[in-house]
Amino acid sequence: MKRGKLVFIVGAIVVAGIVVLAIVLSQLRSSTSEPTSERVLPFVTTVAPTAHEGRVTIRGNGTVRPLREVTLVAEVAGKVTWVADEFVTGGAFRQGQEILRIDSTDYANAVTVAQAEVTQRQFDLLRAEEEMEISKEEWELLESRTGIERPTDSTELGSLVFKEPHWKAAVAQLQGAQARLQDAEARLKRTRITAPYNGRLRTKGADLGQFVGPGHVIAFFYGTDVVEISVPIAGRDITLLGDLLTGGTGATHARLLARNADGEHEWTGSIHRTEGTLDESTRTLNVIVRVQKPYESSDVRPPLLVGTFVTAFLEGRYFDQYYTLPRETLREGDVVWIVREGRLYAQPIEIIQEVEDTLYVLNGITDEDQVVTNMLNAVTDGMRVRTEMD
Repeated sequence: MKRGKLVFIVGAIVVAGIVVLAIVLSQLRSSTSEPTSERVLPFVTTVAPTAHEGRVTIRGNGTVRPLREVTLVAEVAGKVTWVADEFVTGGAFRQGQEILRIDSTDYANAVTVAQAEVTQRQFDLLRAEEEMEISKEEWELLESRTGIERPTDSTELGSLVFKEPHWKAAVAQLQGAQARLQDAEARLKRTRITAPYNGRLRTKGADLGQFVGPGHVIAFFYGTDVVEISVPIAGRDITLLGDLLTGGTGATHARLLARNADGEHEWTGSIHRTEGTLDESTRTLNVIVRVQKPYESSDVRPPLLVGTFVTAFLEGRYFDQYYTLPRETLREGDVVWIVREGRLYAQPIEIIQEVEDTLYVLNGITDEDQVVTNMLNAVTDGMRVRTEMD
């Protein structure tokens, strides 16, 4: 009897312990369930778009090349008798400065002979004019004595009587002699090769004592007053050129940067034109930038030499308002994710430019939006998220 009662008491204690343990575990689970539900919401980092107004800048690269370049060739034959001290690769010349001389002896003699012929033909013309005047006077005297009417000058008889054919022949011979004198003087002038404009020698093809003939290359010469840079523009940036695409002037300013041993230097240029067609291999459009007086140096920068590789910053279209975002915010299909009232929404945007790590956006966002910057494994439109502002 006592033993049965003891078993009952022990059993009751065990059951009571189990019940108490179940209650405690249930309370523990319920107390941790709320924090767990808080932690399962995905955490996102956001950034606000930055608003801008003005012209966008188009960036590209190119190499400086001369606006004008010419091959200087000999136009007459002869030996090179003199060259300028600057007649070396890279030598600088002013417009009209003498570069080289070809032996002019024969050509100077030809001018002397031609001048003598002109003098002789001028004398012949004067004599023909005098003879014609004498013939007219003699006819007038005959007319007054005999009453014979004077023949009209337009008739063949009148021309013969007044010796007009002799006079016309003298005029023609003088004109021919003058033309031959001009040719001789031109050939003499061509024995001196001069710079067609301010520039430098790229290479030379003749030297002192060398015999050259017509067409012989004397030198390759390029101008230094103006240089051009061809800047290839691709993708979205082409549409930012504005009026330049239709042949207009558009924005004209361009900033050029080049780096050398003593640092980075800057020049100012102007957008002159586009080449008007896309390159079939690269699908780019070349914008031509011009720089005036590139070889002028100063204390702050060296000359902008032909062949220099530069980075060009071109002024593009003007926008009343556009926004910039980090590239990391962009998702596939020109979409960004925006947080509004704790929920995530996909937002299509219109991108006008991408520069390094920055997006330039025209439509689809405002500067009050919270744009997600980090990647999520699984995303659905309208899902709840937490941000650093929560």
